[in-house]
Amino acid sequence: MNREILEREFSSALIRTRKGPFGQTFSYVEGTEYIRRLNEAFEAEWSFEVLEHHIRDNEVVVLGKLTASNIAKTAFGGSSITTSREGEVIAIADDLKAAATDALKKAASLLGVGLHLHASEQAEAKPHPSNGGNGNGRKHDANSASGRVASPNSASGRVDRLTQKQLSAIWSMARALNISADAVRERAVSTFGVLPEQLSRTDASTMITELGEALGSNGKSATAP
Repeated sequence: MNREILEREFSSALIRTRKGPFGQTFSYVEGTEYIRRLNEAFEAEWSFEVLEHHIRDNEVVVLGKLTASNIAKTAFGGSSITTSREGEVIAIADDLKAAATDALKKAASLLGVGLHLHASEQAEAKPHPSNGGNGNGRKHDANSASGRVASPNSASGRVDRLTQKQLSAIWSMARALNISADAVRERAVSTFGVLPEQLSRTDASTMITELGEALGSNGKSATAP
């Protein structure tokens, strides 16, 4: 494994930006560049497989596994389901491919690829009240599926996992605001270190409050738990 190649920053010419929810801006590099970097570092001797995939109302989620040099990294990826103006699904296969690419990129980040992009997103993320307002970032969890900062109360299997009512409220309020499923996932991961389904009750409550404030400012309404 050549860590120097893996951790080398992408050229600024390859970095693109897009607007996300809550006034955030995200930097990203196309999946093909991650593939080129992996080929360069491992001389094309690596593999990626989809372990699981889930199709929900407005998004698809993929669990992918990247293997190279006898090291395996798994990560979740997701993509919004593309629909026509009439609400009909256009091409679910393309949405699954996009989610798989997202999972590949996040798994590659656990090997060091594109870490500078994730670091810049964390630096721009709004500090969460649970850190006591002291300006310290959340503790890094190397086992996090996304390779980002993890909330100590958000681990899978914890008794304080969010309720189904909270999860339904998050998706309902996001739809009322016309926020895509991808954007909701990015907000949850960048702020709390996990996907919406893995939030703690406290973190879910915080996210619901933010969405509620946005709904109020837009003159819309929604029912939250």
